[in-house]
Amino acid sequence: MRILFITGEYPPQPGGVGDYTQRLAQTLASSGHEAITLTATQGRWQLWRATPNSDEALVAPGGRASWRLVAAGRLARLVRRIRPDWCHIQYQTGAYQLQVGVNLLPLLLRRSEIATAITYHDLLPPYLFPKAGPLRDWVTLLPARTATAVVATNPEDEATLRNAGLQPHLIPIGANIEPALPPDNDRAGWRARLGVAAGEALIGYFGLLSPGKGVDMLLDLVASQPRWRLLIIGGAATAPVDRTYAASVQQRLATTGLRDRVIITGHVAAEQVSAYLSVCDVVALPFRDGASLRRGSLLAALAHGCAIVTTPPASPATAAALTGAVQFAAAQPDAFATAISALLENPATRMRLSEAARIVARRFSWQAIAAAHLEMYQTMVRK
Repeated sequence: MRILFITGEYPPQPGGVGDYTQRLAQTLASSGHEAITLTATQGRWQLWRATPNSDEALVAPGGRASWRLVAAGRLARLVRRIRPDWCHIQYQTGAYQLQVGVNLLPLLLRRSEIATAITYHDLLPPYLFPKAGPLRDWVTLLPARTATAVVATNPEDEATLRNAGLQPHLIPIGANIEPALPPDNDRAGWRARLGVAAGEALIGYFGLLSPGKGVDMLLDLVASQPRWRLLIIGGAATAPVDRTYAASVQQRLATTGLRDRVIITGHVAAEQVSAYLSVCDVVALPFRDGASLRRGSLLAALAHGCAIVTTPPASPATAAALTGAVQFAAAQPDAFATAISALLENPATRMRLSEAARIVARRFSWQAIAAAHLEMYQTMVRK
């Protein structure tokens, strides 16, 4: 089977959707399928063919790459030239620079022999024009209403799509960074290189910077706790609103004297992310909309057996899946400070959470995720 993935971001670009797409494509390739990814970088198309452990760059089509509405027809013609059995859109509004050309793709391909699928990594509507109102939601769900198959990655989005009259497949994501530590990993050495002194607690955060992820709240905590250091693993910003937020974080670090107590790694290789996660005493993920299984950063922290403090999920099903493996705390500075302090003072509790986190992470293996996709492709084609 030839599967073409469409994504607005892809490694080495930072972003969880790109990491997810790469892992899924490589796992499908290991099962003997041809997985090709189409993305855009600096206004140019890029094509990658997955192998089980790497990617092979293909000759990319010429012309300027664009996700804009006026370029939707050109994108559809490009997909037809590649001639996949399935064209599978990995959808996250911010990854496409809030443009909506890709939203029309399933509609434009309906008269072809190419089956289409869309995976919603979030349901945030794009910006269209002032006072667009309900039209934004209509545009967001248009590809779901015209595609052959629709995928939700978590119970919250699945419920939203079902309430909109759709029948999504629920296929979870996996850890975007899996443990990759050498046998002689030197935890003390990594902490020393970060400048963490003996007796200091290292609080970790992993992911992009965006207003909904609560990094500003973590800065409040570190400012009030002299023996805490904050390690922001990654810390890139991709969407325009995220870049504005990231600039405000940097400005605050420069003006409040926190620069020496907050470490931002920037985008680093997976092996370094794995090492950084392993040296944290606690990983804090204060998602303002609640923890969700669509968060690759959360799943990566679970896979590494981190002691995690995060916000309560909106979905009872997600809460049930995570209960006992993470410590929940309201998205408020006092609540998070109390939860983190309790874990720092109780190594036995951190160890218990670590073991439970690894057990939960095993439910989200990439082999199971790829198998669920293949079952969906084969079932929907037979219909």
